[in-house]
Amino acid sequence: MENKIIVAHRGASRYSRGNTMEAYLRAIELGADMLELDIRRTKDGRFIAYHDEDISGKRVDSLTLDEIRGLSRDFEIPTLEGVLAFAKKRIRLDVELKEESYEEDVVALVLKHMSVEEFIITSFSDDPLRLVKARYPDVTVGLILGKEGPKSDVRRRLSELFPMKRCRRIGADVLIPHWKLIRLGFLKRAKKHHKPVIVWTVNERAMLSRLLKNEAIDGIITDVPDLALTLRNEIQFGRRNEHGRRA
Repeated sequence: MENKIIVAHRGASRYSRGNTMEAYLRAIELGADMLELDIRRTKDGRFIAYHDEDISGKRVDSLTLDEIRGLSRDFEIPTLEGVLAFAKKRIRLDVELKEESYEEDVVALVLKHMSVEEFIITSFSDDPLRLVKARYPDVTVGLILGKEGPKSDVRRRLSELFPMKRCRRIGADVLIPHWKLIRLGFLKRAKKHHKPVIVWTVNERAMLSRLLKNEAIDGIITDVPDLALTLRNEIQFGRRNEHGRRA
């Protein structure tokens, strides 16, 4: 994985509704390296790009695609097939599995459109990633860390600050921590185990600049890919100039 990739969170979601074709197109126009999208399955077995588990108070998995689109009249929810056809040969994808039980079907579908170098599969849950890695060993899988839960759940938080045991059990290739988790030696442990780190979701200029300068971080997920790209370019330009002066 090349240094400092910029991943557009649900597309350029600061400027268009996330997980819509408008947001994905905007991210491509801005020059993002990768699109992040959330995947859920409908009652009739269709895969859609949608974050929440319900729409208008009804669970996504209890509704057909037509029913869901009837409830989302102000915006169109894309199917995974539609996103794949749109993104093919244009941009890489970070495909986040929001639920369990259909992970292998999703990967099989993605592989009909993209090579293994053009996408990664990510999840907060261990089992889907473990199953994907067992079935498709060449597919890159990323463990997302920082799931919301009771603050009293110390065991879970420790498994996120010290995730290497989980990482080995899953076969995870990439660690994707919330930015608040990159402390207490997290980045040093990741580097020691040769695990790239992509941090989510960072939108503030100062934080973006600080993380982009950190050589232990390989990528950033953001709602504002244009700002992240501008800062990345400024940092790279500054480093080139500094190298020239030292030479």
